Amino acid sequence: MDIDSILVPERTLCSLRASSKKRAFELAAKHINQSVPRLETGDVYRGLIEREKLGSTAVGDGVAIPHCRLEGCDTITGSLFVLENPIDFLAHDDQFVSVMFVLLVPASETTEHLATLGMLAERFQIEGYRKDLIGAKDNAELYKRALASLTPDIKSLRK
Repeated sequence: MDIDSILVPERTLCSLRASSKKRAFELAAKHINQSVPRLETGDVYRGLIEREKLGSTAVGDGVAIPHCRLEGCDTITGSLFVLENPIDFLAHDDQFVSVMFVLLVPASETTEHLATLGMLAERFQIEGYRKDLIGAKDNAELYKRALASLTPDIKSLRK
């Protein structure tokens, strides 16, 4: 699995304006609902908040991967957001988050959920990849950069 199987241009936003983690989740949930109406804004928001209560979804280096399982979600769904201003996610490295990838999975899914989180974490470990995302000027460019073919750095991590 790769990002192109879970992310579409409509769920890629270059400049999310949020002043807090909760507000970022709220705006992300609204944005996701616009392209996937069966995923209710309130359900997505509550799912993300409940998961975040278990521990921060910040993975370090300015990246967070908020995720949850949802009833009514029939396929793994990703959404990519670059935050206009970094937000405190209580990351273990104390860095504020600039890139947020929201991952929604079917309620009964476990194996693919973990595999997808691993794939995302692997990509976001690459400094050049993170910088490319943050440097995108618009949504289309962000989407293109998110789907960029694997760099040698990422390929070497997979060995």
